[in-house]
This record gives sequence, structure tokens and C-alpha cells, in this order.
Amino acid sequence: MFSLKKILSPHTALHKLMTFGVALIVILLAAFFTPGAEGLSASIGTLVIVFILYYTLVSRRILETLILGTFFSIALLKGRGVVQGFIDQLFATMANADFAWILLMCCFLNVFSKLLGKAGSMHAIAHLIRRIVKKPKDLNLASWLMQFPLFFDDYMTIAVGGNIMAPMYDEMDVPREEGAFIIHTLAEPIRVLFPITSWAAFLGGLYVSGGMNADGTGMTAFFKSIPFQFYPIIAIVGTLLFAIGKLPKFGTMKTPDKTLYTQLETAEDEPDKKHGTLLDFFLPLIGMMAASFLFNFDIVPAMMVILPATAAYYLIRGIINSEDVEACLVEGFADFMSLILLFCLSYMLNAVLSEMGYVDYLAGLVSRFVSPNLLPFIVFTVFCLSEWIMSLNWSLLLIAFPMILPVAISVGANPYLTGAAMISAGCFGCNMCYICDYTMLTSSVFGLKPDRHASTCVPYSVGFAVISALLFLLAGFVF
Repeated sequence: MFSLKKILSPHTALHKLMTFGVALIVILLAAFFTPGAEGLSASIGTLVIVFILYYTLVSRRILETLILGTFFSIALLKGRGVVQGFIDQLFATMANADFAWILLMCCFLNVFSKLLGKAGSMHAIAHLIRRIVKKPKDLNLASWLMQFPLFFDDYMTIAVGGNIMAPMYDEMDVPREEGAFIIHTLAEPIRVLFPITSWAAFLGGLYVSGGMNADGTGMTAFFKSIPFQFYPIIAIVGTLLFAIGKLPKFGTMKTPDKTLYTQLETAEDEPDKKHGTLLDFFLPLIGMMAASFLFNFDIVPAMMVILPATAAYYLIRGIINSEDVEACLVEGFADFMSLILLFCLSYMLNAVLSEMGYVDYLAGLVSRFVSPNLLPFIVFTVFCLSEWIMSLNWSLLLIAFPMILPVAISVGANPYLTGAAMISAGCFGCNMCYICDYTMLTSSVFGLKPDRHASTCVPYSVGFAVISALLFLLAGFVF
């Protein structure tokens, strides 16, 4: 009767009872029976965390989890004034300059990414690769190199890069599993290491939400964390060694089964469309990096300059039209509406937990039982386990950063190292989790069964994670 399948299925009455029903009960109990802010112990924030973890695991709906978790925490503080308390906290968050900055940065970078895609310059890269790669043994290295021009978007890395490279594996009689492993594994690590992507902007915002804005902006903290992002760095090096034949094949990678391949879902070309050249792809990127340098790596004013310049350049070249520019603007902002909501709720939840005194309470607890030197290693190990089961990735970071980073600062742990540990665990989940969207997308692009593709990644992901864990353990005592 109470099977796990029924509990997790969103269409069953039991699931609705275990999610909406439980949430309604705890919020009402908090609103009507709370002693108020003055009478609450700081440890009460643990109930909020337990509720968030429970609701996340049962519902697997992060936005819903954050909304209800925020209502629950405000109900504990405000009692029957929970609705007005939620509205007041919402207005305070929306008026936060750091919040507005991170949203503009994310949206501007997404508009820029869409402009590059509309220009169609990927066709020039595909033709270049086909002219250069003549031998099967060079194909994996080409797949590895192909990912770097696409660093600004993870899905574009897989979808565009995969659609370009996958047919070449069949043409040269190289197992598709090898290309799928390289492209899947690189998608997230490349994106989190490059400081001019929407993901970098997202991470910069998380550092701000965690209190790391003393140096000016969250991007400064993100820059300082890059050398400590061990899993992404090791994954990039590891896939390179695999691509050049220096890393052995393990598990199902040694026994490819072409009978399990499905027809490739390659992208359709538009014969009448004028496509951009390699210059049309790289020139705007160079311009963006130059503008970022001129504005002290503040991406928002840099994008205010480079976006109209890029659009004007493409219009003059005739590779996009005015309708394309409008579509990029609208879609670039629309794509981030869900992220805007998530960011807003994450900031609100962090503010309420801080008002409860829970961050200070948690810091005191950790300082008594966990050595600051071990905190990055523990954070990486624990979150790797959770990400392996269910890859939450950025959703995990939205919840974890505002709570763990202040604790790291309070107990004397290196906050950049601790932040990098959370980012690294998210990357591991993208590579390791069988139900991750990256796994599904890569499988579709390469015509592989998802479980078969995921199994080829496991030995490498685990190996990269073990090395990363040891480095976090060592770095905790060195830095």
C-alpha cells in the first residue's frame, strides 16, 4: 500500500498526501503554535532543513520545495502573520542590489549565447573538423577539443558538439560510447571553470548569498575558488588522457555493443540560411573578454556594451535579422524565469535562517565536532553521495551554499575551498547519476541506451572523485 513507487509517483493520491499534505500540516502547526521569534531556539532551523531534504527527496521538485520551505521558516518566526511576513521578505529580496546584479548577469549572458547560436557559426566549426580529422585515432581528441569553443552553455556543448561529432564515429567505425563519454564528462567541468558563462554568474551569485561579497562582487570569490575545483580539473585532464589513449578502457567501455545503437537524432540543416564563419563565432567572444577586462571583470556593464555591438555586427553581416535579435532578447530572459524564482527564494530562505540565528548555531555545532581542515573533504564526500543518487546540481548549490559557506567562514575553514567542494560534487553528480538530464541528453544525441551510456562513465567518474577527495583532504590542511 505504501510502496516507494506510489510515494514517488506524482500522479498518486499518496504522493500528494506525502508532499502537499505534509507541507500544509507543518506550515499550519508552525503558524498557530510557534512561540514567536523571541521564544524560538536557534536550533529550530534544523526542522526547516529536515523538511527541505524530505520534500526534495519525495517530490523532486526544487521550486516547490523552496517555496514551501520558505513559508515554513517564516511561519516559525511570524506565526499567523506568515503571509505578510513572506511578502515583506520578498520585497526586501527583490530590492537587494546583489540579487538584481546576478539576475542581469545571468540573463545577459544567456542572450549572448543565443546570439552566437542564431549566427549559425557552428557549421563552420563542423566543416573545419571534418577537413582536419582523417584518422580514427584522432577522433576522440577532436571531440575533446571541440568542447572548448562551446564552453558558454552546457546543453549546447552536448547537443551541438554531439550532433557534430556523433555521425563521425559511425563514419570512422569508432565506438559511439567513447565520444559520448568525452562530451558528457566535459560539459559541466568546462562550464564551471570559465568565468564568462551564465553558470559562472550563477556561482558568483551563490557566493554573494553565502556572504562572500567583501571583496567587491561574488565573481571575485568565484575566481578565487577556480584553482580548488579539483573534480572539474581532473575530469578535463582525465578525458584528455583517454582521448589520446593514455587512460585505459574500463568496464563496458571495453565491450561496445553496436547492436544496441539507435538511429542518430542529428540536427537538420537549413539550406537557405546564411551561416556565420569561424570569425563570427570567435570575434564576439574576444570582444566580451576585452570588455570584461575594461570593466574590472564586471560582466553586467561589459554585456551592456558587447550585446548591442554583437547584434549590430551580425545584422551587418546578414547572418541574423531584426526578428532574430528580438527573439534572442525575449528567450534569453524567459529561459531564466525559473532560475530567477529559485534565486529569489534561496535568498529569502537564507535571510530567514540568519534571522533565526541558525547559521551561527550551525557554525558553533560544526566547530565543536568537525575540524575546519576536514570540512571541505566532508562536504565533497557527503554531497557526492547525494548527487550520485539524484543529481540536483545547481538546485543542490542553491540550497547548500547559503547555509554551508557562512559556517565555513565562522569555523575558520577556507571558504573558497569549501565552495569549490560543493561545485565539484555537483559536477560529479552530472557525470555519475543515471537519471541526470545530462545523461539522457547525451544518450539521445549519440543514439545510446541511457543505462548503457551511464555505466560506461561510472569507473572514470568514481576514479576522478576519489582523487578529488584526497586533494580536498590534503588542501584542507594546506590552505
